[in-house]
Amino acid sequence: MNSKSEMVSDGNLSLDHAAGTRVEIGGYFGTIRYVGSLEGQTGVWYGIEWDDPDRGKHGGSVNGIQYFRTGHPQSGSFVRKEKINFGKSLIEAIVTRYGGQESDISKRIKAQQIVSLQKSIKAPFIEFVGFDKVSTKQSNFESLTVVSARLQSVSSIGESYELGTLCPNIREIDLSKNLLTSWGDIFNICAQLRHLYWINVSENILTFPNICNNIFPNIAVFICGHMYLTWNDIKALSKIFPNISELRAPSNNINDLSTPEDNNFKNLEILDLEGNKIPRWSEVVKLSAVESLQQLSLSEIGLEAIDFESETISYFKNLRKLCISNNNIPDWKSVSELNKIPNLEEIKFLNNPVLSNKNPISCEQEIIARIKTLKICNGRRITPDDRRGAEYDYQKKYGLEWLKVKNTPERNRFLLEHNRYLELIESYGELQVSELKDGHHSKNALITLTFKFEDQTIAKKVSPTMQVQKLKILVQKIFKLPERPHLIIADKDDNIEICLEEDIKEIDYYSVQDGDLIIVKLSN
Repeated sequence: MNSKSEMVSDGNLSLDHAAGTRVEIGGYFGTIRYVGSLEGQTGVWYGIEWDDPDRGKHGGSVNGIQYFRTGHPQSGSFVRKEKINFGKSLIEAIVTRYGGQESDISKRIKAQQIVSLQKSIKAPFIEFVGFDKVSTKQSNFESLTVVSARLQSVSSIGESYELGTLCPNIREIDLSKNLLTSWGDIFNICAQLRHLYWINVSENILTFPNICNNIFPNIAVFICGHMYLTWNDIKALSKIFPNISELRAPSNNINDLSTPEDNNFKNLEILDLEGNKIPRWSEVVKLSAVESLQQLSLSEIGLEAIDFESETISYFKNLRKLCISNNNIPDWKSVSELNKIPNLEEIKFLNNPVLSNKNPISCEQEIIARIKTLKICNGRRITPDDRRGAEYDYQKKYGLEWLKVKNTPERNRFLLEHNRYLELIESYGELQVSELKDGHHSKNALITLTFKFEDQTIAKKVSPTMQVQKLKILVQKIFKLPERPHLIIADKDDNIEICLEEDIKEIDYYSVQDGDLIIVKLSN
C-alpha cells in the first residue's frame, strides 16, 4: 500500500491546525492526523482520528493509499476545514459563560465593526453607545471562585497571564472534555491561579513537555479520568502536585501500581482507580507504600480475587473505605481477606459473581459477619443488632461444616476461608447441633432410620425422644454386635458426619430426621 507523509503543510494553515490538534465536529471529538491533498480530490482535507472508535469510515486510507494510521480500523475520516471546530481560548469560554464580558479578541472584532459602520454611514463622529461597553464589570470576574469550562471547546488559554488578571480568585476549575493538547497549558493555568486547589482535566488527551520544573503545592484535589494515563504518568504528576489529598484517575491505562517507599503521595487520602484494568490483588498491595491512604475505589477493574498471602498485615492502617463493586470476585474467601485490614469501616461490594442469584439481604449479612470493623455496608449504617444477627446467622450457616472438620486436617482450610469463626465461637459460644439444622418433626411421631453396618443395611422405626444410649443398645441387638457401637449421622445434603456422642441426650437433640442414614461402627 502506498503511503503519504503524516503532515502536508499548506501556506494558509495556522500551526494550531497541524497534525495533533484536537478538534470537535458535530459533538464528536477527534485528533487531526493529516492535513493535505487527497488523490483525485481538490483542495485541502483534514484526516481525523475519532475518539469514538466506531465513528469513522476507515483506518486512514482511501483508494489504497495510506494517509495516516489510526488505533482502530474504523476510527478515521476525512473532512473539510469548514466543518471543524478548532476551539477557543479559556478566557473566551469564561467570558461567554459568566456574565458576557468580552475578551480582547471579541472587543477588537467589535471595534472593527464600529469603524466599518461609521464609514458606511459617513458619520465618524457618531458614538455608538453600548458597543464599546462591557456587559459585566471586571469585579464580577474577580469574584469568581468556582469555574466550569467543561465541554466549551477550549483549545488554548489566552494571552499570557490574562486568566490570572481577569479571574485571580478562582479556587476550583473544571476543564474536562475540551480540546487542550499539552500539560504545559494545565501548568500555565495553575501558575496563574494562586488560590487554585481543585482541578479537573479529565477527557483531554495531553502530552508532557520535554522539561518540566513546575511544582504546585496548593493543588489538593486532582481529577484526570479517561486520559490514557499510566501509573508512571501519575507518579510524574505527583512530583508536580506533591500535596494532593484526593486523586481521581478512573478509566485510564493503569495496570502496574508499583510505588516506591519514597513517593510523593505523602498527603494522599482518597484514590479512585475505577475502570482501570487491575485484575491482580498483588498490584493493589503495592499501594501499601501510600501510608496516608484512607479511601480506595477499585470498582470495575476486573479484580479476580483478594488474597494478602499472609495471616495478618501491617499496612493499610489508615484505610477506612473500600469500593470494589462490579468486579469478578467469585468467592467469600476474598471477602474474609478484607477482615485483615485493621480499620476498614465502609465497603461497597455489589455486582460480583459471588453475589449472583443470592438474596441481597443475606449477602449483606455475610459481608458484615466476615469483616469485624465494618460500620457501613453498601451505603447502609450497621447497627449493633444488625451485627449480632449477621454473626449468629453466619455461625448457623457454616456450623455443620465446622462440626464436620473441626477435629480433622480440613480444619485449617475451613479457618482460612472463615478467619473469624473461632472468634465468633469465643464471643457467642459454639452452636449446638439442634440449632444448626432446620425442619423439626412431631415428637409423638415415629421416624424411620436406616442403619448401616459394613455391608448390612436395616431400616427401623424409632421415637425421636429415644435416648442415644437406648438406640445404641437397640442397634447392638439388631446387628448382634459384641460391644456397644458408635453411631454417626451421615448427612447426604451437607456431606457431613455427626457422631451421636452424648448417651443421655434424646436423638432429637441431634436433629435426626425421618429417612436419615446412621453409620454403625465398632471401636476396633
